Amino acid sequence: MEKTALAILLIGAALLSYSPVTEYFLGEKTACSCDSIEDMIAWAEGKRSCVYKDSLGIPTIGIGFNLQRGDARKLITNVGANFDQILAGTQCLSDTQISSLFKNDQQWAESGAKDCIGDSSLLGTCVYRVVVDMTYNMGQYSLCSWTNFKSQLRSGNHAAAANNMASTKWCGQVGRRCTRNTDIVRSC
Repeated sequence: MEKTALAILLIGAALLSYSPVTEYFLGEKTACSCDSIEDMIAWAEGKRSCVYKDSLGIPTIGIGFNLQRGDARKLITNVGANFDQILAGTQCLSDTQISSLFKNDQQWAESGAKDCIGDSSLLGTCVYRVVVDMTYNMGQYSLCSWTNFKSQLRSGNHAAAANNMASTKWCGQVGRRCTRNTDIVRSC
């Protein structure tokens, strides 16, 4: 009996001390702090200078930049790299080139997030960054189809929005990205 009680106390203490958002979020609901959008997305997507195959076998570089997308050749050329050499794996990108590629996609994700969610000032900085991260990952069309999630965010019901996120197929697919994002939404 004493061993069981001690085990329960130890488990309880461990659960109470567990703070999953500490790595990503510091502060109270009224004073949220989180990484920059680029750092949040790079943490989830990874950041690689040379071409690699993503989980679906798609040639990718930088911060989740899909080399099969229609404008990939143009955008790679615009940052001063040779698309064919990048795709062949004989040329890699510099940090500056990766950041330039990312800025283009960040603008796209921010625009999509605003179109989908509306007034970003109602969300707070960190929740807005989560929505941009989600748009970057799944695209505007998919995020906009989450009607309950959108209305929960707009009404300030962040706990419900976080629970909604956690119950999706997307959450199961992206693992730690979802855990981080739900922790931030729930806490801010």
